[in-house]
Amino acid sequence: MSGDSSCSGRTRCHELAAVVTKVVLALAREHADKDMVSLADLERICALVCKGTISLDEAFRRHAETCRQEHSRPKGNVGARSNPFQRMMVRPFETLLVGEHAVFPRHYLPNYFEFLGRALGGELEKYETHCRSIIQALLVVHGNNLTWDHFYADQRTLKTMAAALAILERYLTSPEGTTAWHTCLVRPVGEHPAPSIPHTDQVRRAIQDTARGLAAG
Repeated sequence: MSGDSSCSGRTRCHELAAVVTKVVLALAREHADKDMVSLADLERICALVCKGTISLDEAFRRHAETCRQEHSRPKGNVGARSNPFQRMMVRPFETLLVGEHAVFPRHYLPNYFEFLGRALGGELEKYETHCRSIIQALLVVHGNNLTWDHFYADQRTLKTMAAALAILERYLTSPEGTTAWHTCLVRPVGEHPAPSIPHTDQVRRAIQDTARGLAAG
């Protein structure tokens, strides 16, 4: 079958239903009398279809295989191409990224990641490598059921986040960091205009509040 390969894809499920419908219609035409089919005949046709046909068996087999592959993938898009460190460092303000009137839409994240690179300098690669090692350790435990919530809740992640945010907060309170924040954050991205200073201030407060909360905890 063509169409969306996702188990949850509407097109694939409709195509599967279409196979069943075609079989039912073909059998109904065979039993029709003056273009009419009795309810009893229709019930017998449905019972026959439920027993399976070669066409249906093949369609169900392919659909079942697609579902199996879909559900065997790690949930929450935890994969080799993901950057867990970036995900972790967005966590303090992720609620500001979503919604029709998001405070800091996702298309501005490259600006934030550039600032993150300036703040951490040579430590950035070390943190990225460490976060990937946490993911690998969690995969051993959770396998394909690993989600981002597992990663966020892990004590190693919380400890790593606390250390990275402490560096970030110190940088934010320095003259150099303040300048870098405005240089990186308050600027356009592609066709999107620069975010407002009040909006980027909300992001900064969320980062600082999280850093202080983790330090206190």
